[in-house]
Amino acid sequence: MSNMHYLLNIGVSGIKSIKDEVRLEFYKKTINKDFEPDKYRIKAIYGENGSGKSAIITAIKIFQDIMIKDQYLSESKNQHFLNEIINKTTQHFHFWCEYLIDLDKEKLVHYYSIEIGRGNNGRYEIKHELLKTKSGNYSNNNYKTLYESKDGELVHIKCAKNYRTEVEKKMANLLSTSSFNYLYIVHLNNINLKESNILAHIAINLMFSLSIKIYMAEEDQHELYFLRKKLREIEFNDGNLIPGFNDAIDSINDYSGVNEKLVTKEHFDSYKEKVEQLTRFIQLFKKDLISIDIDSKENGDQYECELNMNYGSYRINKEFESTGIKKLIRLFDCFTTVDKGGIVFIDEMDSNLNDVYLCKLIEYFMYYSTGQLCFTTHNLDPMSVLKENKNSIDFLSSDNKLVSWTSRGNATPENCYKNGMIEHSPFNIDATDFVGMFGE
Repeated sequence: MSNMHYLLNIGVSGIKSIKDEVRLEFYKKTINKDFEPDKYRIKAIYGENGSGKSAIITAIKIFQDIMIKDQYLSESKNQHFLNEIINKTTQHFHFWCEYLIDLDKEKLVHYYSIEIGRGNNGRYEIKHELLKTKSGNYSNNNYKTLYESKDGELVHIKCAKNYRTEVEKKMANLLSTSSFNYLYIVHLNNINLKESNILAHIAINLMFSLSIKIYMAEEDQHELYFLRKKLREIEFNDGNLIPGFNDAIDSINDYSGVNEKLVTKEHFDSYKEKVEQLTRFIQLFKKDLISIDIDSKENGDQYECELNMNYGSYRINKEFESTGIKKLIRLFDCFTTVDKGGIVFIDEMDSNLNDVYLCKLIEYFMYYSTGQLCFTTHNLDPMSVLKENKNSIDFLSSDNKLVSWTSRGNATPENCYKNGMIEHSPFNIDATDFVGMFGE
């Protein structure tokens, strides 16, 4: 296992059409020293329109935003967004996940949970946050709580009493609007908690959120850059907090990818290397592409960058490319992340992509990448590839019931799905049902 983090499962409830919990499992239930994820790296989520596929990706984005953004819940635009996105019946959003951390000499499992609900002032706030850990080398270990907050108050932290008093004082009135993880790493890391290992665990939890890349829309990634830089600057006085942790810190990449329009001068060379990789990638699909040229304008300590597709006789900005090529360009950073051991969630991966290309890309990531890829799709063709792996095909119904594909003799997942043989997902519409629907 070459990547540091491996997502084991997640649970989501209270978002868009998802009222009750939907749980996605990315690995078998038993976690021990024989952990081997190679057959579990890819997952596709299928479902009817409106079943909640995109809601799952959105939930993960909310989790990441809260983890990496200071005072996320204090911003009006985020409050408006949550008011639209959180389930109107429950008015309560819950996200939890379990993931394994591989530090060579030691394997750990973290459980992280966050709940958001309305406060007395009518605004959404953090109602509960929890981080627990256990050994990942043995299947029968119990979790130990590292920290827990409830209704804005710190109810538990694994450290000496005098340190807890100092933490509580500095976090007063902040835990309703910001994650404990962010607050501690950015504002409170000078408090000496090393005797309890909590600093390393909190940093690992934050690094886990940074290892996730989510494809929904292009957006500014400066928060990711800031936190990567902050983690690298923290002085971990005791290198033996968790074996291999300092090496993991050193592996954090400050630079994100080719789809950023503002690139620091410090990372411009890395950006150019990525664009050269992108060129080779797009040339697989467009043989007449000569190069992808960077138009850069200096802006303080940054460059404003635009990418132009050079075909020799003409050049066009990438935004004027075909929708399929634009989609491949935007997905390139996600593909690079998976290839290097990261965790990627892509909403509607199949849209605007040729079926053949889609299946070949999925096949590559199944057999050659070291990361995890989870995507929503309506295209049935990838099922023929995905069925070779385990826990790789999930069906989500309109009433939020999730069924994972398991082998059924000679039956194929695509035929079972099309013919209404997947539990809770009956496609019982016939062509004749449309007669008269569009006029006389």
